[in-house]
Amino acid sequence: MIRTLTSLLLCALATAASARSFMPEMNRVDPKEFGEPLKTTLVSADMEKDEIAPVAVEFAVQLKKPIVMGCKYIFRITNTSDRTVVVKGYTVPDQKFSEKLKPGASIDLLTNTMMRCGATKEEKKEHGCDDRAPSINIQEVEVK
Repeated sequence: MIRTLTSLLLCALATAASARSFMPEMNRVDPKEFGEPLKTTLVSADMEKDEIAPVAVEFAVQLKKPIVMGCKYIFRITNTSDRTVVVKGYTVPDQKFSEKLKPGASIDLLTNTMMRCGATKEEKKEHGCDDRAPSINIQEVEVK
């Protein structure tokens, strides 16, 4: 029983260790517009083993609106490579996604955070969520 639990724990830790987090910058002038895209490449251990080159993607974020206990954001993932890619991950632990992106395609992911934003109602409404954008976490990448 203990060996089984230990094995399961090690598998969970190995999966978590392979995830990569990205924090694109918000648009400081107008948070309701997407910020400058964060350009990066994604590669998995399987892709490296099969000698498949990393795929280029861009991540961008914008503020949708403040909500009662936090903020609502939109993450945009754009496949800037010339190959179709499947990306799996999460924005917050209970909001997982699995998306197939053709070359040049984009997807928008709506995400809520429960981070307190701003001391007063006015402060929260004006600028409370500007610098609290959550990260986007990629757990698996597969080229099709």
